[in-house]
Amino acid sequence: MASSTCFNSTLVDLEFLRNVSAVKDGHKFKTVSDGLRYLRTFHMCARKWGNDDPSLEALLVRIEATVLEVAQKIQPFHLSLNDDYRDDIESFNQEINLWYINFSDCSRQSCSPVRDELLEFIDSLLENLVDFLFWRDVLDNSWLISIFYYYWNLICDEAFIELLEALKEKLIFWKNFIRFTALQGTDHIHMGHLLTHIKTVAVSAAHVSYIIQFKNNDENVRKEIQFKIQRLLQSIKPSDPQVFETYIQALTASKLSKHSHTVTLEVDEHILEDFLDSILSNLWEILKSSTFPKFSTKHQLQILYEGLRYLRNILKKQPKNFDEKMWDISWVVVSDAGLITCSLLMDAMEDGMAKKMDSIPLDLLERIKLIREKFGEQSTKGSTLNFPKVDELGFIDFLIQNLAELRAHEDGSIVHAKHQIHTIQEQFVSLRPFLGKIVELRNEQQELQCLWSRVVELAYRVELLIDSLVIEDIPEYSPMPFDSIIEEIKIIKLDGLKIFDRECLDTKLKKVTKKSHHLSLERSMPLINDDIVGFEDEATSIMDRLKNGARKLQIVAIVGMAGLGKTTLAKIVYNDFSITSHFHIHAWCCVSQVHDKKHLLLEILTCVFGKLSNKYFGMNEEDLALELYRSLKRNRYLIVLDDVWDIDAWISLEASFPDDANGSRIIYTSRLLDVAPKEKLDQEPHFLRQLTDDESWKLFKAKLFPGDDWPPTLHELGMQLVEWCKGLPLTIVILAGILATMERDGWKEVVENLSPSTVSSTEKCKNMLELSYIHLPDKLKPCLLYFGAFPEDQELTTKKLTVLWIAEGFVRKTESKSLEDKAKDFLMRLISRSLVMVTKKTSSGGVKTCRIHDLLHEFCVEKAKEERFFQFLQGYDELFGFNEPHNLRRMCIYSTPEHFKMSKLFCPRVRCLLFFDPGERYRQNWLNLSFITGIFKLVRVLDLSQINLGISFPIEVELLAQLRYLAVRGRMKLIPSSIAKLSNLETLVFIVEALVQVVLPNTVWNLKKLRHLQINNSYEVGFSLPDNDLDNAAELCNLDTFSNAMLPWENPEKTLRKFPNIRKLKGKLFESNASYRENKKFLVLNYLSKLESLNVYPFKTYRKLYQIEFCFPLNLKKLTLSGFFLPWCNISTIGNLPNLEVLKLIEGAFGLGNWDMEGGQFPKLIFLKLEGLPIVRWTASESEDGHLPCLVKLVLNRCHTLEEVPSCLGDSSTLQMIEMFDCSVSAASSVKQIQVEQESMGNENLKVVISSCNWGST
Repeated sequence: MASSTCFNSTLVDLEFLRNVSAVKDGHKFKTVSDGLRYLRTFHMCARKWGNDDPSLEALLVRIEATVLEVAQKIQPFHLSLNDDYRDDIESFNQEINLWYINFSDCSRQSCSPVRDELLEFIDSLLENLVDFLFWRDVLDNSWLISIFYYYWNLICDEAFIELLEALKEKLIFWKNFIRFTALQGTDHIHMGHLLTHIKTVAVSAAHVSYIIQFKNNDENVRKEIQFKIQRLLQSIKPSDPQVFETYIQALTASKLSKHSHTVTLEVDEHILEDFLDSILSNLWEILKSSTFPKFSTKHQLQILYEGLRYLRNILKKQPKNFDEKMWDISWVVVSDAGLITCSLLMDAMEDGMAKKMDSIPLDLLERIKLIREKFGEQSTKGSTLNFPKVDELGFIDFLIQNLAELRAHEDGSIVHAKHQIHTIQEQFVSLRPFLGKIVELRNEQQELQCLWSRVVELAYRVELLIDSLVIEDIPEYSPMPFDSIIEEIKIIKLDGLKIFDRECLDTKLKKVTKKSHHLSLERSMPLINDDIVGFEDEATSIMDRLKNGARKLQIVAIVGMAGLGKTTLAKIVYNDFSITSHFHIHAWCCVSQVHDKKHLLLEILTCVFGKLSNKYFGMNEEDLALELYRSLKRNRYLIVLDDVWDIDAWISLEASFPDDANGSRIIYTSRLLDVAPKEKLDQEPHFLRQLTDDESWKLFKAKLFPGDDWPPTLHELGMQLVEWCKGLPLTIVILAGILATMERDGWKEVVENLSPSTVSSTEKCKNMLELSYIHLPDKLKPCLLYFGAFPEDQELTTKKLTVLWIAEGFVRKTESKSLEDKAKDFLMRLISRSLVMVTKKTSSGGVKTCRIHDLLHEFCVEKAKEERFFQFLQGYDELFGFNEPHNLRRMCIYSTPEHFKMSKLFCPRVRCLLFFDPGERYRQNWLNLSFITGIFKLVRVLDLSQINLGISFPIEVELLAQLRYLAVRGRMKLIPSSIAKLSNLETLVFIVEALVQVVLPNTVWNLKKLRHLQINNSYEVGFSLPDNDLDNAAELCNLDTFSNAMLPWENPEKTLRKFPNIRKLKGKLFESNASYRENKKFLVLNYLSKLESLNVYPFKTYRKLYQIEFCFPLNLKKLTLSGFFLPWCNISTIGNLPNLEVLKLIEGAFGLGNWDMEGGQFPKLIFLKLEGLPIVRWTASESEDGHLPCLVKLVLNRCHTLEEVPSCLGDSSTLQMIEMFDCSVSAASSVKQIQVEQESMGNENLKVVISSCNWGST
């Protein structure tokens, strides 16, 4: 007869076979294991609580025989997969289903179960639920979905997964409760009613789990499963008062019992921790509920939750530091918390209990406080030390602006407080000039510093009070808190006047103003330049090693300390023409300290293939590695692995790099010496030297006075500074960045503050960064620290950075510039100080993407923590061990979505939540994160773009009334009309992972503050705009950017006039049946007078079927067209645009034919790209006005029929680069002739890159 031991040993053997088998075979072993686990649970239930029915005994004997058969056929390393054990296991389904029904009916009348037997049964049941949830994490590949389709149907059901998770949590709670009370010596007999109730619930849950496993492919059965789980969750709350009373008595008894510390303490610790975890889980569920009965109780529970979480973390980290007294206090605290949780969970809010629950017992809170003090935590609640210390005056300005906007509110609870809000706003406005003086002088006088701290704390209190009213977290309006705030502002004014002696103030203010004036000068037009100094000989040496030497695959390592320029040198080599022409394939990959194999493979493949299709993101690591291997095979390739920290990066990627003995190379850059296998090195690593004195001086001058001579009066001072930098490039450029923003008569003061110990090593370089940060204007400090929120070495788009800064309130309104332009100015000022590096430029020469040096990234992370600007949590341990500060402002989570959810963080005052998944887009399972809306109600910035939220837009988002920036990912098709409740929303970003249109609701016109509406995907789909009742729809006057819009051909004007101030528009034109029959089409956009960038294309290509005429706004600076197949005579319409700077004609924008350029057109065009066009001849008529007088760059891609490029480009004095790819031989020859003509004119800087131009050759 098979016992539970036989079940368990067989399952262990199957698990071993699964781990040592190939992936696909391993998952088949997994299905057999799952089936046996469910049989084990039924077998356990029947043996423990079944009756003597012969048919039941016969069924159990057959089950045991099947288990023994599987066990006997398992060999040490083999189990025949041809034997369909799942069919054998499923043959018991009908009988087991009937017996489970019988057990459920009988368990209510049976005697109470033995405690240990019940715990064993619950453990088995929980294993089944965990096994089923396992499939949610692995079914992210198409071949697995096809094999295990019966799981996929349920896993895709978010509601079902939520119910199953809830059931699992409740069973864990009961299990931990039983163990806790047993350890405390609670009499088993007195728990009879409760144990019987738990057994009944557990048996029903086992029945449901069995149906899930074996009958879930039927739609009706799936609905029945959900209904059963919902009933189960309800039945967990016992209706029998005797059962509830038993629960209360058990916890009360455990609280009063004297715990013995002579038993196995380690087991006791785990039991206490586990029950505490269950209590926290249930309290968290209660706190995130939007329908909590009593506000006062909820506030008390928040305090209790924070205290219990702190206790849990201390128990895990410092159990040995608990003496007997602390253990006794902890047991009592947990027992009391269990009583409170029980009262809430069981809905036992009767009259007497309700009164009891008006507040948490004071003795419980005192015990928690005692534990905190014992382990060294000092309470700082209410102190300004908890608030961010970055640009505090900027925060007050942001608050004043928000208070002014709130005066226009006419609905919600805020309407009752309008008068008080107006008064507070006026008080702060009147106080504002006074505050500016305090900020300037606070470091000069201790009293002013204390006064400033009071002001900042008061401002944060005002924000919290009003935000709580807006989200209706305060149930009833009361004037009392407002009155006390108004009174406190008046007191602050009086205290300030007493502190300030006018004569003393004027004297000190003049001194401070003069001192700060040295730091206030900014470059009006910072240059984006790449000053390459001192790397000429180094680059030559590296390039020689790449092109020569052995034929086998080798690694060329560049090693040196931080700030020496390893990445810069690698980029010089990587982009050199002799290298790009020598290697067939080039790829660049940033490794960094924290790296993920899949991410690295995708980064390299992106360089190899260009833009990757979605199929690559769905591949597993093995398939991606094989794909990379195949793409590199038989090609001479160069791969740069930048910023390598350990040899693991090479170990994970080595198999993907074929060695065809053709001279392929890998470049390593690292601070460390032993991160590359010695047998793969071509020779010793190249140790990057420091700059010579002459090179240092040359770089210093290039940064401070580009193109100009160094002032003679500052020569000695400059040489002294350069000498102190000891040849470290990063230190030189940072120091130059500091001086570039100062008056020259203030340089001497900087010199006096420097000493040789401040510079010329990694730590000294960090000190230089600290100095640069100190000299940064306050309003730029949060912008710089924000870079630290993103992963190291990540390139950030200007667009994303600036909209985040705006949403955070770092950029404030002015009449002269838009918020976006002002934010870009902030970025340019950081670039001018050499703190931010430009990594990609826009077609017009602006900043497209940027990043910061990894040393500066480290500095930003540490400074952000120090200034309480950001809280960073990375990985499972940090998430679960985090004790939430009271006034935490911003959070960066680096984790899997599952761990984020499981951590049950409770930070209700967070205003910014950025989530980063190490696996990023590659996770296909969907996750319901509706808990965010219950916990983070005050959040303004919410970036969930790396979490797949599934097919439904999270409707709970409507509760986040303060939201300004929202980024989500998923396959949702509809946005609910309730999104209009997000009245403060400025930026809405969708990353869509399916070929769907996202339908915007009619209420979108109510989002008056909306500035950016963006959809990102690789399917070229977009937002479908509501077009009914447009006459009565409001205008979105603040909308600045819209991408991608689905626009009707017949009358787009009616829709687009709703965006009168739009500056960037990307749209796809579609047509109705009526417009499809029209032969002539018009696209009139000249009424969009502020439009600067337009990218438009039709839903279908038209070739020569229609005549299409355009009328563009004269302000247009950038234009991208594709798919229209226009006649080339229409290009004059574009050529006459007076402000056009960038023109991209791609993928059939114009049809087959000739382009004869007319003189005087394109007067400001600096960038021209022709791609995928069937153009034959491109000529230029003679004209005194000339052609393309401002052209800087010309790009020609896949213009196979183009015969030649007009020779007039040889006369251009502005042309700097021509790129050609996959064009004809004759066209390439004409470009080379242009280069010759340019060189004859003295233009040696024209760069021409020609590749794969074989068309027309014989």
